[in-house]
Amino acid sequence: MTGQARTSGAVSTAEPFDSFFARSFPSMTARALLLCGHPQDAEDAVQEAYAAAFARWERLRHYDAPDAWVYRIVRQRLWAVARDRSRTRPAEPDTLQPHPSAGVEQTVEARAVLTALAKLPSRQRTVVVLNCLEGMTQEAIADELGLTRGAVASSVFKARATLVKAVGMSDKTDAGNGRRARRDRHDDLGLVPSHSLARLREQTAAPADPVTAALKRTELWLRAAVARSERPARQLAAVLAASADAEAAEAEGEEE
Repeated sequence: MTGQARTSGAVSTAEPFDSFFARSFPSMTARALLLCGHPQDAEDAVQEAYAAAFARWERLRHYDAPDAWVYRIVRQRLWAVARDRSRTRPAEPDTLQPHPSAGVEQTVEARAVLTALAKLPSRQRTVVVLNCLEGMTQEAIADELGLTRGAVASSVFKARATLVKAVGMSDKTDAGNGRRARRDRHDDLGLVPSHSLARLREQTAAPADPVTAALKRTELWLRAAVARSERPARQLAAVLAASADAEAAEAEGEEE
């Protein structure tokens, strides 16, 4: 079961934390950047989630999908921050450099999607990513974010309309996109390292829904860009340093 510990009789295939981090970080960061209009907030949320996972790794490493646990923490952190940030400063698209294998059209589309997402109110941005990209139903989103289903439905509708207009796509999907999104689900969370955009694109077929397709292509573009950037090494160093500081502070407190 995703995110749950294996039974005691199962054969353990637990991996070291640094291997898990390298495998899942590009996708985790891509998802955070899509959910959040503030790159630094996204980076902070991802770092905090991995730090929490590192502190619990002896238990989490035996989960079927520890990345699902980390991603849930990322969502919680970003949603808490989004409600405050939306009142203090405008969102902005990330400035990641494209992977060398990304074509001009792919980069133009990804930039356009990120710019359009950055202009959405935080609620609309969050729910459209969770609904269209993650495949979460409107009921599940409402439950996770503490909203009414009507508020989620309205936000999804408005966000889709904005994205369709901004990116110049046609939207012929029906009102039941919450149910359709479950069928188009794309939740591998980067189980394969993002070495090239072409390889990433082969992992899943493009969905029929144009909004979902555009978000998915943008996620793949972001994954590849993150994987070739300095972020993985920098963030892993920050997570390990934070853990070392916490252990030192705990040890110092015990001595006192």
